[in-house]
Amino acid sequence: MNYTIDANVFVASARADEPEHLASLDFLTTLQALSVTVFCPSLVLAESSAAISRRTGDPVAAMALVSLIKNFAGLKLETVSAQMAERAAQIAADYRLLGADSIYVAVAEGVAATLVTLDNTILQRASNLVAVTTPADWLLAQQANSNLPS
Repeated sequence: MNYTIDANVFVASARADEPEHLASLDFLTTLQALSVTVFCPSLVLAESSAAISRRTGDPVAAMALVSLIKNFAGLKLETVSAQMAERAAQIAADYRLLGADSIYVAVAEGVAATLVTLDNTILQRASNLVAVTTPADWLLAQQANSNLPS
């Protein structure tokens, strides 16, 4: 199974004061133990760094998160090509998403990935185009599936 992870999940996992910190951290830790491929737009690095630096004023913490993301097992950073940007523009127009959000949706669509996000707008508006879930809901689904007989 393929996944695309929104920057907000990485940021929440890195900041204990974020409402979804534990779920995001548990999700990322659990996902690391699985043999999955994670496709994220290269934009995830700048978005994550900016979110940490702007909130904390700590560029060292921001770059530490960037390093963690770059070393995430199974991660493939996708370059935003002109073709992907055009698809994202169409997604942004059709689903009324922010530009960066439409890039994540375009990546997930392009690789048939489940998009994991904390963004309610993406969860509501992109669900007809790609599979979307939150870290907490993904963890619940994993727990339910592990109780099934093999």
